[in-house]
Amino acid sequence: MWHDLVVYTPMYVTAFWAVVLLTSPKKKNLPKHFLGLFMVLAFLVYFSHTLYFKEKFGTYIFLDPVYMFSSLSVYPMYYWYIKLLTVETRINFKNLWLLAPAAFFSAVSILVYTLMNEAEKSEYLHLFLLERVKISELSQWPKVQAVVFICGRFVFSIQVIFFLIHGRKLVIQYNNRIVNFYSNLEDKTIFWVKYLLYSFVATSLMSLTFNIIGRSVFIGHSLWLLLPSAIFSVLLFFIGFQGYLQNHTVLELKKDEKQEPEINLKAWNSDQLKKRLLDLFEKEKVYRDANLKITHVSAGLNTNRTYISKLINNEFEVSFNEFVNRYRVKEAKDLLENDSQQKFSLNYISESAGFGSVGSFIRIFKDVTGKTPGQYREQIKRKNNSSGLL
Repeated sequence: MWHDLVVYTPMYVTAFWAVVLLTSPKKKNLPKHFLGLFMVLAFLVYFSHTLYFKEKFGTYIFLDPVYMFSSLSVYPMYYWYIKLLTVETRINFKNLWLLAPAAFFSAVSILVYTLMNEAEKSEYLHLFLLERVKISELSQWPKVQAVVFICGRFVFSIQVIFFLIHGRKLVIQYNNRIVNFYSNLEDKTIFWVKYLLYSFVATSLMSLTFNIIGRSVFIGHSLWLLLPSAIFSVLLFFIGFQGYLQNHTVLELKKDEKQEPEINLKAWNSDQLKKRLLDLFEKEKVYRDANLKITHVSAGLNTNRTYISKLINNEFEVSFNEFVNRYRVKEAKDLLENDSQQKFSLNYISESAGFGSVGSFIRIFKDVTGKTPGQYREQIKRKNNSSGLL
């Protein structure tokens, strides 16, 4: 029972999210649907692992080329998923080249297995996969299949590095666009994707280690399998869960960018534009609008949003989002410091200052001041009480 739980859990997790994500409306969220395909490939990988650790070697050998294809496809598919979140609004079949190594090694593996007789398949399984004897000690076709396996693992290690670098770059570029367009980032950023890429490196190193020392040492040792099984299961569940929640993609961003209102452009110099920008926030208090976008600000100043973005980035050395939240935090601090407002809830203060929710208010306020709004309020109370005693 315990052994089955350890072996089957990653497979169950991927199967669950494959069904959930693939049954989600494709037109409504293409990346979410595509992540379901990633989960299908991950399921095939862990299904192969299950056959191996349950010692169903006959079926495992039969599906070995499928394992080869799936294991070399999971990173490319996750990178493709990141592209759909950050830069692509539809399926670009040019990305199929990402799966070329998987297709090549799988095809070669099928060919070699076809050329093997049953005795050679048994030799490859027992001597190489289970006992890990030297390749030089194998006969011809088992030796070729062993070389294919090792080369496939080498390509896998290259994929880890390549897709980490390029996936991280796409996530950073996308999040930079987000923070310089929206004042409210709830459900819009995808920092979790970048952190998952780092997690993938750790788990991939673990997978490569298992391949080096041989998976055969884990057969029948449930406790040894517990750590990798738990790590892979949690990671895959988190990927599926966050992917399911992620509704804002580059498609929504591009739609919002295209909705820039028509304006009569005015030729402001840098100093004039800076003064008008500060007036807009300090006098007109536009930051109180929780749905404020940089296009609203550019329309209010009769200028291009690119100019506003560059001005904020260069003059104030912050993103548009940080610039707006500075004013919102200052407004919240004023409300918290005002004794007459002590009766109002954090929800009221959050809405008054322009935050999207109480949760984002608390998080942003703490990031800026180092204290939660409640802690800040208590500090003001203690300060006022001390002043009263004096």
